[in-house]
Amino acid sequence: FDSSRVPTIDATGTLNFGRHSVTVSSTQAALMRLLIDRFGDVVHRAEFGQCSDLRTVAENRNSLDLHIMRLRRRLLPVHLSIRTVWGQGYMLENAVPAGTAPLTNAV
Repeated sequence: FDSSRVPTIDATGTLNFGRHSVTVSSTQAALMRLLIDRFGDVVHRAEFGQCSDLRTVAENRNSLDLHIMRLRRRLLPVHLSIRTVWGQGYMLENAVPAGTAPLTNAV
């Protein structure tokens, strides 16, 4: 991966990717830290439960799914997506394929 194309998140919960940024909740920030550490690779569901900040979220499958759903919406403006890898977990990836420009609202 090109290191300039890997998202970052700071202590205040501001997620940066390219020229875009968005602020996320503390729970979403904890989820994102795991996903960013493994950007482009699968993070297994069990790994979320091993993180002390996420233990209560990951105990309930529906709770984790709900947090992921909300986080997916928050990531749209920064051109990131969380893909479900069925039977395994989730993968954070660039929502815009390399070599293509994101759609804009230019007139």
